[in-house]
Amino acid sequence: MTANSTSAAQESSQLREINRLKRKLCFGNIPPFYHSVATSLGMAEGMFKYGFDNSLDILTNQQNWNVKLLGGTDDGLGTVICPDKPRLSIYKVFTPHGFEVHCIPWKGNKEFDFDLVGHPLMDFKFWHPGIMRTVFKIAGLHTFIKLYFEHGDDADLQLIRHAHNLSEDFVEKLAPQFNTQKVFGVSVKNFFDFAEMKHKAGEEIYLPTVYALQDDH
Repeated sequence: MTANSTSAAQESSQLREINRLKRKLCFGNIPPFYHSVATSLGMAEGMFKYGFDNSLDILTNQQNWNVKLLGGTDDGLGTVICPDKPRLSIYKVFTPHGFEVHCIPWKGNKEFDFDLVGHPLMDFKFWHPGIMRTVFKIAGLHTFIKLYFEHGDDADLQLIRHAHNLSEDFVEKLAPQFNTQKVFGVSVKNFFDFAEMKHKAGEEIYLPTVYALQDDH
C-alpha cells in the first residue's frame, strides 16, 4: 500500500468515526444536510486514492502540456519527456457552491482564466476553465459552517475540522505536481474563524473574495 492510499484509508476511517458519532448524537437520524456534506467530503477523500476521471487528470496529462515551451520532447507515440512542469497558481476559495480548490494557469508573465487553445506562451495546449479550474470541492460547506453556529454539535465541528485537514493535505500534495507559483486564499479554518467572529457580533456572514481575474485575451 502506498503512502497516499494509507493516508486516504486513515481519513476514511476518521470520517466513519465522525458519522458514527453523529448517529449517536441524533439517535440514528442523521440530518439530510449533514449527510450531503459528509458524502461530498467522502468523495473528496478519494481524489488521490482512486484516480477517477476529474479535472486533475486533465491537468497532469502531459499530452496537454506545451512541451515546446516547457523545453521537453514528444515522440508522437505517447511518450513525453518534459524537464519543466506547467506553471499554476493554487487558490483556496469559498464559492456559492461550497469550498473549492482552484488551479489558475499562466500565459507569459501573468495569470489568466478564460478559454484558450494553442497559445505559444501558455504552458498547456488548451485551457478550459469549466473542466480544468476546480480540482477539489466540498459542496455546501460554507452553509454547513454557518448552521454550526446556530445549532451545531460536536460531530459537526469534527466534520469541519476534518474538511480543513483534508483540504490542506490535498493542496500540499497538489503543489509539487506543477511549477506552482503561489498558494493563496481562504482555508476552511480561516472561514470558520471569520464566521465565528461575525456570528458573535451579530453580523452577516459573507463569502470573502479571493481573486478576480480579467478576461483580457
